[in-house]
Amino acid sequence: MGVAFIVGAATAAATPSVALRGGATVTARVTGEKAGQTCRITGSDIDMPWRTVGSDGSVELDSGPVSSGRHSARVVCRDPRTGAASQHAVGKEEDVFTGHWAPAFEFLHHHRMEFLTPHEP
Repeated sequence: MGVAFIVGAATAAATPSVALRGGATVTARVTGEKAGQTCRITGSDIDMPWRTVGSDGSVELDSGPVSSGRHSARVVCRDPRTGAASQHAVGKEEDVFTGHWAPAFEFLHHHRMEFLTPHEP
């Protein structure tokens, strides 16, 4: 009699997560996603190409130049073989800030003092 052990990949069972940040651009780090998937940041004034998730289940995203201010951003990922049919959100939509005052606005937003941050007219 023998005993068999089956070991699976930890990232395959993990729920993908994301950390969105503002600053000069909108950036995100996705972890726990399936290798080979493609991801990008979406939101107001954000138009970026899809980036491929690495074998470790992570990908770094950068929006590139965007207008200064508040952005409602989220990360979406999909299987490039099936396209839009497999598209899914990772995490939730978050307000992030870009521009010179982004660090101050991020601090106020994080500490639930949104009433002191700029809003769209």
